[in-house]
Amino acid sequence: MINRLNTLFLLLFVSLMAFGQSAGIVAAKDAILYESSRHLYEKGDTLTIISKDFEWPKGLDGSLLPELQHYLTSFFFNQPSESYDTGWKQFESSLGKEVRTIKDDADAERRFYDMGLRCLWLEPGRYISFLARLEERNATSVITAKHSYFTFDLINKKVLTQNDVFNQTRMWQDPNVRYQFYELLDYTANTHTEDSINWDLLPNQFALIGQNILFDLGVDNGGGVYSEVSNDMVDVLFSKSFKKWQKQSLSYAGTKKLPNEAVYVSLSPDSVFPEILPQFDGNLVAAFGQNFSDTGLNPATTPVGRIYASFIVDTDGSLKDIVFLTVNNIELNRSVAAALQLLRGWKPAMHNGKPVAFRYNLPLILHFQ
Repeated sequence: MINRLNTLFLLLFVSLMAFGQSAGIVAAKDAILYESSRHLYEKGDTLTIISKDFEWPKGLDGSLLPELQHYLTSFFFNQPSESYDTGWKQFESSLGKEVRTIKDDADAERRFYDMGLRCLWLEPGRYISFLARLEERNATSVITAKHSYFTFDLINKKVLTQNDVFNQTRMWQDPNVRYQFYELLDYTANTHTEDSINWDLLPNQFALIGQNILFDLGVDNGGGVYSEVSNDMVDVLFSKSFKKWQKQSLSYAGTKKLPNEAVYVSLSPDSVFPEILPQFDGNLVAAFGQNFSDTGLNPATTPVGRIYASFIVDTDGSLKDIVFLTVNNIELNRSVAAALQLLRGWKPAMHNGKPVAFRYNLPLILHFQ
């Protein structure tokens, strides 16, 4: 473990020395936004507190995935939009003015939104799976609570349904098969269910995860109770068309890049060529290493090589718009994003004596030893 992390730090140091000062726009065919932020809005006598924890694909293989963007923005922002940025801005405009502090007003109405999007698995060119969660509440009760386990088919550009995956006749009309299915899900549930599952609704929500499939057991509104089983154990339930889709050859994705304006948040002209670039106060390698957690990373399945992250160092030294341009390992990107978000000590870029936001491109190299 120590040798492996030392290797990471050494290669990270070399990478930072060579590339850490790079800036501007990097063309990319893949981009996933890692957003973890809190916001406060005021509109009349209503205060709205938003908590966002997103792993949101802006595009994959040169495609903006409009069908996926419509699904996600509808789930979180109540109306379909062409992108995360467009959907969020429309939703944000309904909340009033963003403020820094909560006013001391006992009569003010408070609303809370907790939003989460976690990528569960990415099979490049074939599918990407998620857990989406949303809870809206006021000071006394939950108004809305919903979640969605789902898999987006990157070949046919659609969310997979039960009809796409399961043999409906065998699933619903064969009592022996269905009873064995019940038993399997009950046995593999991640927690004791205490007979709280409505078996007549299963399979309800599900998500493909590599060689496994995850079934939501519908016990809570956050997707916290589920069964994850290997595909071999439920192979009898898969439809012929799904098995064909699993083996379908992937077409060559080509070298098409995503539009830069769809990947990166635009900055003011003063941010393009600042007189002083952002600087980290201290040892960036050491600080990153202290924040980096490799828990759950498997050397056997974690690809080595360069990880390319791009983010904005804002005028107050905070980081925002963290976008990964390499997406071959979701767990690794998540760990790197978490470490970046914990970094404290950035000094913003300066132009004409004033701090300006600046995009910073950071290639990292990970090698297991």
